Amino acid sequence: MLKVLVTGANGFVGSHVVERLLEAKCSVVCAVRKTSNLRWIENLPIEYRYGDLGDKEFSEISVKNVDVVVHCAGVVRAARKDEYFKGNVENTKNLCRAVLKLNPALKKFIFISSQAAMGPSTSASVKNFTDKENPVSDYGLSKLAAESEIKRMLCGKVPYTVLRPAVVYGPRDKDIFIFFNLIYKHLRPVTITKRLLQLVYVKDVANAVTACLKNKKTDNSTYYLANSAAYTWSEIGKIISSSIGVKTIPLPIADFIFKFVGIAAEFLSYITKKPAVLNRQKIAEMLQKYWIAVTKPAENDLNIRFISLEVASEITYNWYLNNKFF
Repeated sequence: MLKVLVTGANGFVGSHVVERLLEAKCSVVCAVRKTSNLRWIENLPIEYRYGDLGDKEFSEISVKNVDVVVHCAGVVRAARKDEYFKGNVENTKNLCRAVLKLNPALKKFIFISSQAAMGPSTSASVKNFTDKENPVSDYGLSKLAAESEIKRMLCGKVPYTVLRPAVVYGPRDKDIFIFFNLIYKHLRPVTITKRLLQLVYVKDVANAVTACLKNKKTDNSTYYLANSAAYTWSEIGKIISSSIGVKTIPLPIADFIFKFVGIAAEFLSYITKKPAVLNRQKIAEMLQKYWIAVTKPAENDLNIRFISLEVASEITYNWYLNNKFF
């Protein structure tokens, strides 16, 4: 039985990863803060290690006596660039140092990165891993820097796999939930400018993790995780509406409205001292024309078939409904 450390285990993606690892008969260790909300994992048969990954000593405690590290923890919202780099780069370096110092025989280091690290594609054609990365946000830059540190520090010493999910949706998510909530209210957002993007269901991300555990093909490799289909936001709304049987009317949204929302959210963040869910950089990512990348390597090497939006959106909507999110 593999013993797997999961950082960020209490989060949206991390909690699904934990569940999937347990289904795969792994022993799971969760690195979480003492102040973390454990609502999604508190009743699971797992071991907890409490602390902050910014503490080098805690990083060393976390990686002891485990076979695999799945590094899900990260900063997705911050007011300043240095906060992204501290949470995403420095903490990743701490984990890598700890592994090399105390667990150099680790079987695999799996890093949950993001499509933001590779940046948008410049046309409607698929972006390949040989194409130059071009992050358009501090978050994306920090994730790319974290990837680089993993490769620099672990290459030739500890096998690693980098997973870059597209826009992740599914049960427990609070970001794409905003979109589902509008559809629940019979409104279907439509951007004036046509944009294409890919999505990935959260359980497919979790399946990708378990597919990497003992898979030598994935050693020292990077994969983009997404359903290969690319959609406009209008098409996404139509598919979700059709899947759940809710009639909607289009809600046209001009680019300047997105930009205004980003500015307003940052102003509110300044007052409340809390990072905004949306900010100008997040809006800049949303306003890119193309987020399309190659998915075949993940499908082939991980032997994974990404679930369709039609099926996964219905599951997600019903979960929100049953858990009284609406």
